[in-house]
Amino acid sequence: MIKKLLILFSILFSILTNGQTRKNQFHLNSESNKHELHLSFKSDLVLNNKDAILNQFSELEGITAIFQLDFIKSISFSDEKWNELERNAILLNGNAVSIAKLKNIFKVIVDNPTNDRLFFLATQFEQFESVEYASLISLEPIKPPFDIPPTTPDFFVNQTYVGPNPGLNMSYAWEMGLKGAGIRVRDVEYGFNSNHEDLNEVNAFIASGMTISSDATATYTEHGTAVFGIIIAGNDGYGITGLAHDATEMVLYPEWQEIGYDRIYAVNQSIQNSTVGDIIIYEMQDGVGAPAESNSVIWDLTKAASDAGIVVVAAAGNGNQNLDEAIYADYMSRGNSGAIIVGAGTPDLNHFRFNQINWWGSTYGSRVDLQGWARNVFTCGYGTAIMINNDINQGYTNFSGTSAATPMVAACAIVLQSYHHSLTGNYLTGTQLRTILKETGIPQGNPVTGNVGPFPNMQTALQRVYDDYLLGLDSVNETEFTVFPNPVQNQLKFLTQQDLSEMAAVEIFNALGQSVFQSMMPNEKQVDVSNLSSGMYFVKVSDGNQSATKKIIKK
Repeated sequence: MIKKLLILFSILFSILTNGQTRKNQFHLNSESNKHELHLSFKSDLVLNNKDAILNQFSELEGITAIFQLDFIKSISFSDEKWNELERNAILLNGNAVSIAKLKNIFKVIVDNPTNDRLFFLATQFEQFESVEYASLISLEPIKPPFDIPPTTPDFFVNQTYVGPNPGLNMSYAWEMGLKGAGIRVRDVEYGFNSNHEDLNEVNAFIASGMTISSDATATYTEHGTAVFGIIIAGNDGYGITGLAHDATEMVLYPEWQEIGYDRIYAVNQSIQNSTVGDIIIYEMQDGVGAPAESNSVIWDLTKAASDAGIVVVAAAGNGNQNLDEAIYADYMSRGNSGAIIVGAGTPDLNHFRFNQINWWGSTYGSRVDLQGWARNVFTCGYGTAIMINNDINQGYTNFSGTSAATPMVAACAIVLQSYHHSLTGNYLTGTQLRTILKETGIPQGNPVTGNVGPFPNMQTALQRVYDDYLLGLDSVNETEFTVFPNPVQNQLKFLTQQDLSEMAAVEIFNALGQSVFQSMMPNEKQVDVSNLSSGMYFVKVSDGNQSATKKIIKK
């Protein structure tokens, strides 16, 4: 029957597409018996239903009638969210093309949707000029990349990734008081244990109206527990401490609910409930261990979110895939979705790409932006490293893979976003955060084995955020000055290269950008800072329309 239909359609529809970069990219997950088919239609109009599709594209009537097909919208945002996404995309990028594209993606409804039938339909639909692409996505889960008595010890000493190289040097950010305050985080994956002792008193929860499938075993759900722990575990003197533990909230958007497995819906909902400056984490990979966005619909959702100012940080996957090989040429030709793609490297000063023979290796290539640790990332969950009193709520593990690397990099983005917002009142885009982290990071060792990008260095990244902030200030004419001693304990003295007027003023800001001292410049050109707490500050000297800023350390 399939063979006859192939012949029929080759006769009926002779107009084939040429040079379409989004076609011929669909595939079946070899480990899945259930898929669904999505189509992206080319149209300047918004198509709302089957009738609208057939009215505009009459050439689709034949295949639709033969298979008795129906079409329903794949992406479902509220009217308010559509308007917000379009408005923000125009403000940030000058257009909302990526948002409009989402409105014309439809799921195909067909009787007896076997893998063979869906693959056949995808092949046929891509012969029509009106179809931009067909996409097949699995409906079966893809494997993921208060203190409870007895008292749990403080395991912070095990979190060596918090400290300086080979760690992230997140401790430097903490010393500045920067821990992710004011930033909202979303995690798209399978589940997490909100009763774990490191998560039960922080603002971490499952999205309203969503559920975790009862069929999801601990192999799936504890994965999220580990990710949540790396980012937002409470700073409570026991267990572990999250890298961005002051984040406003961290919310799970589960792929696998009681109603079934639906990755597209989970991503859809995470975007529906996010806005400019929020961070969405994709703890997902495709069936061969490449980035989840290799799927066309996920890529379009990611591009739209990124264009609208929502930051996406996504795992590269554990499939040892080379994204620069010919098999991924179509994926790469789409361009950059805006997501920060994270690979996995060795947890040492070398920062090599991690590739363990006969087990797994980090996916790599020019599209991979940054790396985190591939192993030895101590966090909560599973209980494979420590299980106190045989209680899963007091279980800890050494997490691994791009699953562990991704929340490490995401936490860096969260803290940098928080710092930038405290200085400017605005948010960085994913592209801006990626640039900062890459340009200030520690270079990958031996990159010829496959690029996974540099390893973040929070000290230099934070300095870049502040330097960029200063560049944004009105300092066309700078007042040149020097401060000493630095570090300072009591009296801070100034040397200037030009005479100052009587209107010259001194203002001191803390690391959060808050003004903590203001005065006119004294005649003796020194100010008393003995009342300031120890830490890093920024001293601004202004004289009319001239100003300059210097960093000081208060002992």
